[in-house]
Order: sequence, then structure tokens, then C-alpha cells
Amino acid sequence: MKATILWHAPVADAASGEVHRFGFALEDANGARPYSGVISLRTARVLVAELTGNDGFICMLRAIAETLPSDYDTLIGQHFDDGVGPQGPVDLSNPSA
Repeated sequence: MKATILWHAPVADAASGEVHRFGFALEDANGARPYSGVISLRTARVLVAELTGNDGFICMLRAIAETLPSDYDTLIGQHFDDGVGPQGPVDLSNPSA
């Protein structure tokens, strides 16, 4: 599985700086259509605390949970493969990359 962070945005009306949203895409090696979703920083932190494993999705969640707020934009374009972790930015205009 490959997970890619597509965007990041704080929630405008949130009372806490903890509320950020991250858009992502998941691609499976079996050729299924990619899944696009959104996850909040809070949810990512809860899942990282509960889940073990090293698949691309969990690696992505771990990166979100461990990144400083000032660096969230550096996550955009990062992709995470099973058991590998961040693989650097990808060309988001080229979905086959």
C-alpha cells in the first residue's frame, strides 16, 4: 500500500490548534482504484497510539502525529510505502509517479 499526503489545512473555527485536517490518497498494489480521504490530527494521534504495524497508512499517520505544526506543509506530497516510511515528495500532477 502507498499512502500520499495531498494537502493540509487548519480548521478555521477551531478553539484549539490541535485541529488540523490532512487529505490523503491510498493506493494498493492490486490495481484497485485509489481511495481519497481526510483525517484530523487528533484522529491520527489516537490511531498511532493504538495501532502497530508498518504499512503505508500507519507510517503516514505516524508522520502526521510526530510532525511539528510549523512543518505540516512539508508533509504535502510525501508518500509512505509499506514498511518503508516517507519517500519524499511525489509529482502530484502525475498520478502514476
